[in-house]
Amino acid sequence: MKSTLEVRPIFHWKPERIRGHFVVCFLSFMIERKLEMILNEDNIENSPSKIQQALNAMLLAKLSLNCEEVYIKSKNQTLANHIFKILKLKQPQNINNRAQINSILNVSKKHLWGQLCFF
Repeated sequence: MKSTLEVRPIFHWKPERIRGHFVVCFLSFMIERKLEMILNEDNIENSPSKIQQALNAMLLAKLSLNCEEVYIKSKNQTLANHIFKILKLKQPQNINNRAQINSILNVSKKHLWGQLCFF
């Protein structure tokens, strides 16, 4: 099979956990392929690794300025900008306060902030 699927051990023993893990992996794979097809329709050169690299390069840095949290966005790669445009997703501005980030990410509960991998 020509794909980016990699086989590695999973550590689930209950049948419902194994099925759940498979479903999440399969959905991730399907979303990845659909995104590739959409980008190809727009003649945007891509691959799963390029897509992942472009999205992983998106960063927000949290700073304290006059006792207020401020978030500064790094410059996006061109591919990441295309992905956001195609998927009609809102991007943070270059400088954001916490309320703006909450609005963009649709985060309302404070405990979720620690779970977001890019903060």
